[in-house]
Amino acid sequence: MCRRCFLFSVPVLLAVFLAGPAAGSAVEEALFARYFSERIQAESVLPVISATEEELRRGAVPALTVCLERADIGGVVYDRLLLVLPDVLFTRSGDGIRILSYRESRLSGSILKKDFLARLQQKMPHYAVSELELKDGKVMVFGAYRRKGTFRMNALIRLTGQYVIDGAGTALIRFDDSTNDNPFISASDVGRAVAKAAPVLSFSDFFASPKVTEVRVGHDMVWFSAK
Repeated sequence: MCRRCFLFSVPVLLAVFLAGPAAGSAVEEALFARYFSERIQAESVLPVISATEEELRRGAVPALTVCLERADIGGVVYDRLLLVLPDVLFTRSGDGIRILSYRESRLSGSILKKDFLARLQQKMPHYAVSELELKDGKVMVFGAYRRKGTFRMNALIRLTGQYVIDGAGTALIRFDDSTNDNPFISASDVGRAVAKAAPVLSFSDFFASPKVTEVRVGHDMVWFSAK
């Protein structure tokens, strides 16, 4: 009889033990979700807290990870973003929280090909892109450029380049190769305009203002990391 009671009590005690910290952090996770939702435009904001109940009572979170889906940052749509903040100190304010400090911030994420193309179509309607490749570290776009003036001029222009990171931690495309079937239209001018219309990776207005440190292009996606 005692053996049966013991076998029954072990899973119950384990469930209670494991449920305690989860229930305690669920409140803070909801507060952090509201905090970041008010600051970042995204379809989904999911904070994950790694902290004990005692640490949460003191307003400390050793590791905070915020997962964002379909986030719009500066007009660029990111399919996924992952924000990592170690050693966070926070305080409760009314029915919310306020982050006081954190040791550092790390951000990584990705842009899908469809969102890359949508950005181009929105920002540069005079360049009808018929082909877009994101692979092997390169960005290749091919399309028809149409310009109205005294005479209507058309050109089929192919641009190939890669992301470069400037001193401010912003990544933008630099096209260093092109083909053009109309010598009266400057492919380099079109390339500079397309580079500005394409997704520019800049987080100066994002939480903690991280600077881009790496960009990778491949498999019809753009990946980046920043800190």
